[in-house]
This record gives sequence, structure tokens and C-alpha cells, in this order.
Amino acid sequence: MAQEGRSYGGLTHEERDAQRRQRLLGAATEIIGTKGYAATTIPGVCAAAKVSTRHFYEIYPGKEDLFVDLYDRITADSYERVGESLKATAGEPISRRVQAAVLAYLDPMLEDTRVARIAFVEIMGASPRIEKLRLDYRETLVEVVRTECSASVARGEILDRDWRFAALALVGAVTAIVYDWALHQPRSSREALEAQLADLALVLLAADPVERGDTL
Repeated sequence: MAQEGRSYGGLTHEERDAQRRQRLLGAATEIIGTKGYAATTIPGVCAAAKVSTRHFYEIYPGKEDLFVDLYDRITADSYERVGESLKATAGEPISRRVQAAVLAYLDPMLEDTRVARIAFVEIMGASPRIEKLRLDYRETLVEVVRTECSASVARGEILDRDWRFAALALVGAVTAIVYDWALHQPRSSREALEAQLADLALVLLAADPVERGDTL
């Protein structure tokens, strides 16, 4: 076994493992994002990544662990973008904050349709462990919505409502809409989809329900 810190070709063992991990994640993105998780095999990922199966098992115990790492990175990236968006729009009206945060969250999925499939379709029920991870992340998103919208209620911008229901409705709608957009050819422009999703988020999270009722 390689000694910790020993250099091979100018790279330490840890650096070589980091490179292999990145290649495996890239291969997994391509295969899972185009063929699906069920059709993904460790030999297939290793061949695409040019990583031996021996080195694969030094990094991941199995295929599920690779998928968990991939999904965790995708979702963490989206949540980091949400946090940056909320900081950038601090002090602005909730309508602006909600729309910007939703588009920040969706940016990786709209940028790459493979990522949309992974995050919105392949993650569903892949395994009990993966499903728990998905639900845990969803609860984090619900809490972000509750915190931001409750603060807006306290400022008198909008009326209070069931934020869990609103957040779940938005997540479900966005999941279906973005994946349908990714599959459809020819598809509308990304800019057109973003405008529609921003409007949807505004209706579900930031519009005054009393005003909506008056228009019926």
C-alpha cells in the first residue's frame, strides 16, 4: 500500500486519488445523466474514467457511495448558490429575493441537462439510503423557505401561510418542469424557462393570497 505523502510523478498519493475521484465523478455524471443509475456499472464508470476497479474501491465502497458523493456535490453547490443569492439580495423585497434564490438553486440543472436528470429523476427511490439523503436535503430547502418567508411576514410584506405546503408545491412543480424542458426537443430557451420559473416561485411564495383571491 502506498505510504501517505509519497510522491508519484510529482503527485502525492492523496493528489492522485483526488484526480481519480474527479474523473470518476465526471464519468458518473455522463453515464447516470444519460443512461440512468440502474444501468450504471462500476466497470463502465471505471472504463470511462480510466480508473482501475482496484483504485475505485480504494475511493468508494460501491456504486451507491459514488452516487451519494455525486448527488451531495450537486446539491451542496446549489445550496451554496442560494446562500450567495440571499446575501446579495439582502434588504430587497421578498419577491426579488425569492426569484433570485430559486434561479440560483436551479442554475446547475439548467446549465447541464445531465445534472437535471440526476438531481430530479435518478435520485428518486434509488435506494433507502439515497432516498433519505434526498428527503433530508428537501427538508433543508423547506426550512430555508420558511425562514425567509416568515421574516418577510414579520416585515409586513406578505401574509403568513403554510410554508411547508408552498415549498413542497414549488419543489414538485420545478422538478417536473425542468426535467420536461430537458427532455423536450426543440425546447424553449433557458431565459424563457427561467422567467416562467421565477413567476411560479413568486406566485407560490411571495404573492399576497388575499390579492390573488380578489382576482378570481
